[in-house]
Amino acid sequence: MMGRCFELTLFVLLVDGVFGDVVTVPVMEGDSVTLNTGVTKQQHDKILWYFNNTRIALINGHPNTSCLYDGEGGRFRDRLKVDYESGSLTITDIRSEHAGRYEAELIRSESSGKRQSLNRNRKCDSTKITQKISSTHDDTIKIFSVIITASLSDQETKAEPQMEKRASNLSSGLSAGAVAGIVVAVLLVFAAAAAGVIYYGKLNAGRGKDKGDYEGLAKEEEHTQNV
Repeated sequence: MMGRCFELTLFVLLVDGVFGDVVTVPVMEGDSVTLNTGVTKQQHDKILWYFNNTRIALINGHPNTSCLYDGEGGRFRDRLKVDYESGSLTITDIRSEHAGRYEAELIRSESSGKRQSLNRNRKCDSTKITQKISSTHDDTIKIFSVIITASLSDQETKAEPQMEKRASNLSSGLSAGAVAGIVVAVLLVFAAAAAGVIYYGKLNAGRGKDKGDYEGLAKEEEHTQNV
């Protein structure tokens, strides 16, 4: 995994009584992502975060009255961080198992009934598995769809075997006879080139000798005439 850590922050305004559109969030594997509702949260308001309908965070505004859950199979253990004032959720060191649907539910402090029962839940049990219940009209929900993409190092690692495989396929496509034929052809080319060099060398040497003999005869004839 690459040492760098890219943090993607989404600011999405939630309006009471309105279900927001699903926001698609692509995140590179190994990075961190922050999902920020952008909601104006009051001191005693609560924000519940769910992953695929399983609760992963209860934010009451203070760590003593809040809770972060490990999730099914402990997939979120030591990976979650929250902002107790804004209610934003951060998932660190993203893996493929963290891809999915994230929902933020805002519960106003003036709400009653089942929501007020959350005030009595002072003790945090991070291993507890709580499924999402149907929301009523006075809850506000924002939905994120987190998609995990491969890191650059993983892409390079996957590309290397592909190149090796192609080279192997190329070599394996040639029979032993074909390989031997190629080797013989290469040797013949080199032998022909060497023979050509030797031939032209001897030819040039012969021309030089003939030229020397001619010049010698010419000088001898000239000397005879002078005498």
